[in-house]
Amino acid sequence: MVYPEFIRPGALVGLIAPSGKIAERWLKEAEQFLDRLGMRHLRGRHATGAWHQFGGTDAQRAADLNAMLLHPEVEVIWCLRGGYGAVRLLEMVDWRPLIEKPKWLVGFSDITVLHAQLHQLGMGSVHGPMPKNFGDGHPADTGMSELWDLLQGELPVYELPVHPLNRQGKGTGRLAGGNLTILSMLKGSELDFEPRGTVLFLEEVGEQLYHIDRMMQGLKVAGKLKGLAGLVVGQMTELMDGNTPFGFTAYEIIAEAVKDYSFPVLYDFPAGHAPLNRPLLMGHKVRLKLQSELAVLEYVS
Repeated sequence: MVYPEFIRPGALVGLIAPSGKIAERWLKEAEQFLDRLGMRHLRGRHATGAWHQFGGTDAQRAADLNAMLLHPEVEVIWCLRGGYGAVRLLEMVDWRPLIEKPKWLVGFSDITVLHAQLHQLGMGSVHGPMPKNFGDGHPADTGMSELWDLLQGELPVYELPVHPLNRQGKGTGRLAGGNLTILSMLKGSELDFEPRGTVLFLEEVGEQLYHIDRMMQGLKVAGKLKGLAGLVVGQMTELMDGNTPFGFTAYEIIAEAVKDYSFPVLYDFPAGHAPLNRPLLMGHKVRLKLQSELAVLEYVS
């Protein structure tokens, strides 16, 4: 797996909206945050564009991503928000400049599509908070500062409280995954993940509980859970239930889907659509150590 060089203060950060549209005030707050960090920033030409629910037309959003990939000084491409739309750009993006000169790509939620594309190319990326988090009222110190520490080379060791559903054990593998809906959509495509030797990360927002079950059972029958080195379950937020209750929480649904396997499972990792969104270095080798008194996720060489 290939990674860009870690950045230093003064690095140029490209700001783009490859999925949903974003309010000008959120983008300004992100720019002010970067100013305080000592980073330079460059807006995509269509960063505050709007076309229906999207941040500009497909062509405009793809043009901004292509421009940041080509720009000789841009070191970080920070996606402004998720929503929906990144998958519509895949055939319009030329990834060759990224292969020739690796750059950090940062985002989560719908940006899982771009993480999957980079993973397929053998490139690392960062699942982490985005500028829309400022507009959601999320303070800058709930994952945001950790993101920029990571981009400057400070890889964290996450020591977490024990969740009652955790499955104890140890596992080492390359980190992949992201939003469960997006991973389900990509299943069977060239951007699908290889489960063997993978520590899979999952998060979700705004879905019906039975949809969570359907997607997990879909991963199971497709063989995407067999051979995992570990599973990290992040935040499952704003979930809905039907008039007839499904009868299980999201974590219980996932626990039932993986009960026939032996890999360690970590629940309630603080990443996803919640105020606390810890950054994750996708594609990097990680080690899970889940014991009765402590849960640890750490990066290994």
